[in-house]
Amino acid sequence: MTSPIHSQLIDGVRYYTSPKTNQKFVSVTSVISTLDKPALRYWAAKMVANYAIEEKDLWLPVAEKDPKTALDMIKGAPWRTQESTAGLGSAVHAAVESRILGSTVPVDSLDESIKGYIKSFLDFENIFQPQWEMSEATVMSYKYGYAGTIDAIATFDRPELGLVGRYLIDWKTGKSGPYPDAALQLAAYKNADCVLMPNGTEQELPQTDGAIVVKIRPRSYEVYPTDVTDNTFKYFRHIQMAWKWQHEVSKEVLGNPIRPKKVEVE
Repeated sequence: MTSPIHSQLIDGVRYYTSPKTNQKFVSVTSVISTLDKPALRYWAAKMVANYAIEEKDLWLPVAEKDPKTALDMIKGAPWRTQESTAGLGSAVHAAVESRILGSTVPVDSLDESIKGYIKSFLDFENIFQPQWEMSEATVMSYKYGYAGTIDAIATFDRPELGLVGRYLIDWKTGKSGPYPDAALQLAAYKNADCVLMPNGTEQELPQTDGAIVVKIRPRSYEVYPTDVTDNTFKYFRHIQMAWKWQHEVSKEVLGNPIRPKKVEVE
C-alpha cells in the first residue's frame, strides 16, 4: 500500500508521528511482522527456483561475464514478485477507497488489472449493503504505543448474514489467505484511542461491534468474521513486547567487552 499520512519508514520499520505531541508510534503491521512466517521461506525458495529455470536465457549470458550480477538477478526474484503484488494491492485499495468516497467512474474505464477486483467489491456492496463511515483511517493508541491505518469502518443491518452494527473492515487481495494475523491487526485497531483526521486533529475512535476481513479477488469475494475480543488483543500485546525486545531492548543489554591487559611473564 501507499504510505499513510504522518508515517515514515525508519530502518525498515514504519512509524507514525502524532501531530499533537510529536510522539512516534510503531505501526501495527510492523509489530506483527515480528512473528515468524515459515511459509514465506518456502515461497521465496520456490520463486528463486522458478526464476532459475524459466529465465535462464536472461541470467546465463550475464553469469558468463558477471557472476555476481547474475546471482543478484536470481536471488532477487521473490522481492520483484512481492513488489508487483504489493503494487496491485495498493491500486485495488485506492480504487476501493475512491468508490467508498463516492466516485462514479465507470468500472469499465478502470485499468484492466483492477477491473475485476472492483466488480467483486461492488458485488459485496450490493449484497451486504454497508453504510460507510470511514476509509483508510489512521488510528493511534497513546495508551499502548502503536498506530495504524484501518481500511474501512461501516455499519451493517443484515441479521440474516450475521452482521448487525458497526464493523472494522480489512481488505485482502492476495491469492492465498487470509491469515490469522489479520485478527491481531484488527484487534489492535479496535483498541486504539483516536482517529487522526486529515487536518491533523484527533477524534475519539467510535465503538465497534466486531470486525470482518473481506477477501477481494477478480471473480469473487469472501467475507470472514474475525475475532477481535480482548483475548486476541492480549496476544497482540505479547507480540508487541517481542517487537520491543527485538528492535529496542536487545540493543542495550550487552555491555562493552572486558579486555584486561595481557600480563607479560619475564
